[in-house]
Amino acid sequence: MFQINKRILSITLILTFLMATLAACQQPGDKPGVDENVIANVNGVNIYNESFEKNFSIVEKRYNEWYTENIWSQEINGKTVLEIVKGQVLDKLITEELIKQEADKKGITVEEAKIEETYNSFKDRLDQDEELKTFYADNNLDDEFVKKQITMEMLVAEYEKALIDELGLNEEKLDEITKDYVVQVRAKHILIKDEAKAKEILEKVKAGEDFTTLVKEHSEDPTAKDNAGDLGYFSRNAMVPQFEEAAFSLEVGEVSDLVQTEYGYHIIKLEGKKTIEDLKEEISEEELELEKQNVESKIIQDKFIERIEELKSKAEIERFEENLK
Repeated sequence: MFQINKRILSITLILTFLMATLAACQQPGDKPGVDENVIANVNGVNIYNESFEKNFSIVEKRYNEWYTENIWSQEINGKTVLEIVKGQVLDKLITEELIKQEADKKGITVEEAKIEETYNSFKDRLDQDEELKTFYADNNLDDEFVKKQITMEMLVAEYEKALIDELGLNEEKLDEITKDYVVQVRAKHILIKDEAKAKEILEKVKAGEDFTTLVKEHSEDPTAKDNAGDLGYFSRNAMVPQFEEAAFSLEVGEVSDLVQTEYGYHIIKLEGKKTIEDLKEEISEEELELEKQNVESKIIQDKFIERIEELKSKAEIERFEENLK
């Protein structure tokens, strides 16, 4: 019920998930005289519709392959998937421009030889795939665009490396952090679709009424009758983001406030936690090493997100979504 899709479109499309609070530093696109081909401005640098269209065509192709063309008209929280994805692609371009500007300030560059090597490998692949070659030609994804994409992906990677060095996240430091990092939690929850009723149940929980009894009497999760609201142990990225954030922030025995997701309102009680150390007795050395690598990647990703948020808070960003074609 709460599983989310973890497919990633490309290295740089990961950046779309870093833009959750971008609206806080955006200004409405109502200034007179704005070029209709400009879709955003980042610290005085324009982003143009042509760039958006080319980037969106790649994302569109992937979505059509994964979900069929019927996906675009489906709605999530009052917005169509088309509207959501267009916004994500625009966010990606804004974030990339922020990173490019910061990399320029810090003197972070990408070796031209590496760009050429990756570009030549891609061209070889393209020459062997007629369908993909036709797609690139039909959408005007020319050599200049491909090189820019490759350069940007490599620049993001170099920027991340520089951030890791700046923060001192060497192997020893990561070992220290990951040792006590919570990788799994066990939780029970009550799901109520009506907010007023959910508040009433939360008051009962706070008053000390038995959580399991309240689950059986009131939870609207169809699985509650069988599991009494017990979701067992689950890892990060297994639940929708709002639920995961709340569950992993609780202490054992603690109960959350109301947590709203697309399914309704949840009251979450944390039953247990497991760290990397706890897993040593449960999984093989190979599995433990893989888990540790995943944790290290998550730690670095979180630090990367924090830095992007800092850049956004200091940046002057304008979006002109009305100009999106």
